Amino acid sequence: MRMRLAPVLVLPLALLGCSDDDPAADPGGGNPPEALEAPTPEEGLQISMRATAMPGEEIWKCQVSELPNRSVASVHRVVSRQTAGIHHMDIMVLTLAGVSLEPGVYDCDGLYREHTALMESGVILFASQNADQTVQLPEGVAANLPARLLVMQEIHYVNTTSEPRDVASYVNAYTMPTSEVREQIWGFAIRDTHLNIPAATEHHEWTRCVMSEDVDLLFLASHTHELGANVTVRSFDGQQPGEVIYSNDDWHAPVLKQFETPLHVPAGSGFEFDCHFINPRREEVRWGFAAQEEMCQIAIVFTPGSFSARCDVVDSSDGVLDDGDGMDETTPPMP
Repeated sequence: MRMRLAPVLVLPLALLGCSDDDPAADPGGGNPPEALEAPTPEEGLQISMRATAMPGEEIWKCQVSELPNRSVASVHRVVSRQTAGIHHMDIMVLTLAGVSLEPGVYDCDGLYREHTALMESGVILFASQNADQTVQLPEGVAANLPARLLVMQEIHYVNTTSEPRDVASYVNAYTMPTSEVREQIWGFAIRDTHLNIPAATEHHEWTRCVMSEDVDLLFLASHTHELGANVTVRSFDGQQPGEVIYSNDDWHAPVLKQFETPLHVPAGSGFEFDCHFINPRREEVRWGFAAQEEMCQIAIVFTPGSFSARCDVVDSSDGVLDDGDGMDETTPPMP
């Protein structure tokens, strides 16, 4: 079980969110949402993209652009809206991955194959599977977003209907005065890329990791694909798993848990996450980006905003551990 970590630049909203809709009820059948009014430059910034999926088509499109802010943006709140039933949407910082691309729209599969650093070193600013979502950081807490970052927004969508579907995503990042920021956030995703889910069976994959530094946990979320029946996260004292601190049984609209009182996680302790899969298919399913493949991962957001903090994998259900290179798919702070 190979685990990958992803760094958080602004606010790893990746994989975090609460939806007012039930996209799983009609995956691939959504229509473009009403456009989200963009904030003024004084209020914040917007990142958006649109794409079209033909009947029966699975699309994975990437749009490269430069953020419009001309100075550091201290992001305190994020509001997003996108087509219901979207498989996933995320926004990655290309600058930190060492990949330089001209602005425009690309086929994501080709980009990831040509530029492996996107997978190994890409930093996710924000990600969501939900139609509508709002994330509010605690008072005085923000994610500082450097000026004019080169970013890549991607949309993955499966159109299961007999009609073309226009797909859209809007992300508004609202800022606060940098002078009023008392604390910054950081975060990352921890994932198992060594999945082997046998045919016609139920299967569990679990991983345990420990923090390298003391942190106070603000947000916790999970991500699987459609075979994921449940994800359970327990506290882990470095020796034994403890109480359940998170559970999700809706793969398409995973729960974003916000800890109103931050959960203190001392160095040397951390998390155990267990992904329960039900595979009715006649073939084994492995890890991958495609809708018919699977994933098992959690995302955490915490204070202080220490870029050196990591969660080192120390045990797993199949005995395969992270090789220690750590940060490879994260989210820098942008709520």
